[in-house]
Amino acid sequence: MDFGEECEVKKIFYYTDFLPILFHGEKALEKLKRNLQIFRDAAEKVQLVWHPYSKNIEYLEKNNSPLTEEYSEIVNTFRSDSWGVLDETATYADAKEVLFTCDAYYGDCCNLAFDANVKGLPVMFQNVEV
Repeated sequence: MDFGEECEVKKIFYYTDFLPILFHGEKALEKLKRNLQIFRDAAEKVQLVWHPYSKNIEYLEKNNSPLTEEYSEIVNTFRSDSWGVLDETATYADAKEVLFTCDAYYGDCCNLAFDANVKGLPVMFQNVEV
């Protein structure tokens, strides 16, 4: 293998859910920000497709989370910075279609991770504690 060769850009589907934010609070948001920074720093080799669950803000508000505004700011900053793709599809079928254009799954546990595994895509779950 010639290490001087250009590596093919890999496309990573990153799913985030509201439950880690509810259960782990600020720690979950710090993990999210760290992950986004890692992906941003690797943008030459990795294209990030971030798919936050479409009802995250709604459910954070319903649960009176004090982190709703900070979470919204993270999403809005990601959207405006334009270094990755923000997948805002609202249906499971549409999200699954986007997932299947990717090379791997990373993020919170959900049915999409199962679908990725069945499709033969590598799956890795994020851990707020790490």
